[in-house]
Amino acid sequence: MTVSSRRSAILSSVLSGACGLIIMHGGNAAQAAEIADAITTLSQQTEIRERVSLKALGLTEPVVLGSSDARRDIYLPVPANVELSEPRLVVDGRYLRADGGQTTYTLAVDGTVVAAQSPTTPQGDVEISVDVEGAPRPSGFVRMGLAWSSATGRFLCDDARPIGNMLQISPDSHLEYSYDAGDVKTIADAWSALPQRVVLLVSSDELASESFDAAWRLGVTLERAGKTVDVAALPTIGSEFDVSGLEIPPALKRVPAFAALAGGGVITLSSDAEIGALILLDAPQLRAHIAVADQMLAGGLTTALKAVAEELERADAAATDAIDTLVVRKNALAMASEPKSIEIATLAGRPVIAVAPDAARAASGLLDGFWRRTASTDHLVVDTAARPDTEADSIALASLNQAAGNLDVVARGDWTTSFNLGTSLPEGKVPASMDVYVAAAPGATATAPVASIFINDYLLGAKRLTADGKAEKISVDIPSYALLPRNTMQVRIQRQPASDECRETPQPFPAAVLPESRIFLKSAPKLGNFAEMTARLAGDASLFVPTSWRLDATRSLPTIIQLADTVGVSPSRATLSFEEGDAEIEPKTPYLAFDTPVKGARDTVKVSGDRVSIADAKGKTFYDVSGLERIAVVQAVSGSKEPGVSYQSVGTPPVFETPFQLAGGDIAVLGDDGVLAAVNSRGAPLYLNEDGSQRGDAPFTWERLLDPAFWMHNLSLLVAGVLAFAFFLLIFFARRAKKRQSSDQG
Repeated sequence: MTVSSRRSAILSSVLSGACGLIIMHGGNAAQAAEIADAITTLSQQTEIRERVSLKALGLTEPVVLGSSDARRDIYLPVPANVELSEPRLVVDGRYLRADGGQTTYTLAVDGTVVAAQSPTTPQGDVEISVDVEGAPRPSGFVRMGLAWSSATGRFLCDDARPIGNMLQISPDSHLEYSYDAGDVKTIADAWSALPQRVVLLVSSDELASESFDAAWRLGVTLERAGKTVDVAALPTIGSEFDVSGLEIPPALKRVPAFAALAGGGVITLSSDAEIGALILLDAPQLRAHIAVADQMLAGGLTTALKAVAEELERADAAATDAIDTLVVRKNALAMASEPKSIEIATLAGRPVIAVAPDAARAASGLLDGFWRRTASTDHLVVDTAARPDTEADSIALASLNQAAGNLDVVARGDWTTSFNLGTSLPEGKVPASMDVYVAAAPGATATAPVASIFINDYLLGAKRLTADGKAEKISVDIPSYALLPRNTMQVRIQRQPASDECRETPQPFPAAVLPESRIFLKSAPKLGNFAEMTARLAGDASLFVPTSWRLDATRSLPTIIQLADTVGVSPSRATLSFEEGDAEIEPKTPYLAFDTPVKGARDTVKVSGDRVSIADAKGKTFYDVSGLERIAVVQAVSGSKEPGVSYQSVGTPPVFETPFQLAGGDIAVLGDDGVLAAVNSRGAPLYLNEDGSQRGDAPFTWERLLDPAFWMHNLSLLVAGVLAFAFFLLIFFARRAKKRQSSDQG
């Protein structure tokens, strides 16, 4: 018997008094039969329909393919190891042919071309809708490949680089599919089935300390996985709820709880049965994907489901089995999780990852990617799940990205990996430099390919490759201004696509980023800005939150989750404390403080009501404005025993609509749209790795003496050393000559 079955059996006994002992009063047999049919239909619905758009994946601008040849692969997430029903890919866009010539675009799914067009008009719309193979995908992705070709040359070696021929793919392009909820059998599969926008369900707006602590940890883990988190609380009697668009079977409108929801618009909930009806109808606001499964949530769900079950039994006492399936077996989340457990439960028949409050710290380590695939059952008891501590001064790129580094390059190929300062690297360490090993095969021309290294779109170095198939090293320094809490590293390899005198069609030649490539680390420098705080908050950090925030969880949790993710707080290592009033705190570790004063901190930001005053390091005020609303000020704070980041809200706090990043300054003003303004009040320059020869704190090896880059980075030291050696050599020979002269005279 699975965990969900055991939970359903227990819940069934809890609700047995409501499902089987009530005799129907009134109503005719025909109406009862219609209600029974509606209940049965709802109980049999197990299909989940999803839609993944490019916009939801963060591609908010059109994908543009231009020039003579351009290709783009986009990976659309789907539940791993789950069969898809009626998957359909819809691609919308437009093309331009201002330069004329022969133009073609193709659409491929998982490497197979499924649609192609060769437009001849100057411009037009792209409308492609194709069925997709529904076989389970262990990778959890459908690969959509777009290709554009434009040939405008009429004679041999004509310049064929059109700028007016291009293909634009709309961000509204999407993949639609369905799957059976019963096919999601493991925690790892349930995680892969999460949509881009995830609903984190908590028991109420007024959360217990342990549940609040669990919610922010799970929220940050989801944000680190690239999801957008919406925090929802189980509604209570007196809550306002928008029931617009809620589909209610006509027969169930005769049941009071469902009839109260049928009017549409925003209503005030007046009974537990109405809350239960919202759950059974799978209201979008309560469509949970992950939940803090505490006793309060279980109690609220049980009360609501018991109340609606009683009303359904009054309507048709003969529908006991259907009611039991609809109310009990499809809502196993109504049973609280056992201590330290992570499991798959159900709510309205949908799979929900239920996390016990005391398991959230370990769950954030289990689900962050490193251990996730080990969650291959529907129930786990987790005491600890973290990466091993290491004192290493370097880390291999292969440990960050297990994907092969092989590329077939015609004109350009990109190899990309990512790493978090909080979870991918040892505590208190930041990247200082990199040695990237690249190998490339010879091409058709004498023009050598070029490899370029980027971090977060900053070009850090490049090298013209010999391209003889052997490993070639590219050494680059990593300045702090290029680093963010979540970093993207890219190796770009570019070739000259022309072939010998245009007599041949350009063909791809292989290149590879080799697994011996490494990032060298060093201790985080003391900069007094956000770049330093990101590295220091990645370890044993502290979060300080006013107690009042715990009583308004759905408003305060998104703020904590977004900022904790932005500054790099580790959800598996940090601790949360609730603070009363305006008493100053004394942090013992690097900290993130929300509307809480810190003892000894040198605050250059002063907030009083709707007024904000900001001064520089010398105390001179350069910003003093009142009447502000819906903003917050974030500051990298020093002066106390431990460094940290403070968040001070002004008026009604902002609601962050999209993720944002803090730059290398020490003060940022935030609004609903993220960073509105940022400044470096200390005037100190950003950290640079001026001693590039020292690859972080890496030990010296004789290999460096054979590395030309080592001597180039140390040219000044080399010249000084040679001059000093020559000087001492001159003195030595001068003394010997003087002694010889003295002996000859004697």
